[in-house]
Amino acid sequence: MTGRPCSRATCNAEAISTFTFVYADSMAVLGPLSQKAEPHSYDLCSVHAERLSAPQGWQVVRHVVLPS
Repeated sequence: MTGRPCSRATCNAEAISTFTFVYADSMAVLGPLSQKAEPHSYDLCSVHAERLSAPQGWQVVRHVVLPS
C-alpha cells in the first residue's frame, strides 16, 4: 500500500475518501482523499465510504470528482 490506510478499526484497505462532520449543520461530508491526514477527519476505503451513514436527522453530502 502506498497511500493512507482506512480509519475503520481492523480495516487495512487503502483509503480513497476523506470523511468529516459539520456539527453546526448536522452534516456529514465525504469527498476525495485529502492531500494530508487531518486530526478531525477520517480516511475511508471504498467499501466503508459506500456504506457511510449518518445519525438520524443528519444530511450526508458526497462530493465526487467528475472525469474531464
